[in-house]
Amino acid sequence: MVTKKKYTLKIPRPQYDRLGSSFDLDDTYFDKLLPDTDEVIFHVSEEQRKLFANFAKNKKSHRYWICQMFLPRNITQWEVTI
Repeated sequence: MVTKKKYTLKIPRPQYDRLGSSFDLDDTYFDKLLPDTDEVIFHVSEEQRKLFANFAKNKKSHRYWICQMFLPRNITQWEVTI
């Protein structure tokens, strides 16, 4: 059985809101709100990460900056274990 990579990420809530606005995310990504720190924990699959990362390669895209976090060199700084 092949296990698909899943990333669990923690980011500031405003950053998650911008991501959600850019992609019309539904609740399937959301895991938990941390009200004390105003952060959100959410998850994406490897396939979803690659789709988001494609936008980080095109500087003309309005999604360029928000998707930088999904590039392989950047995603590890946002990963958490829950």
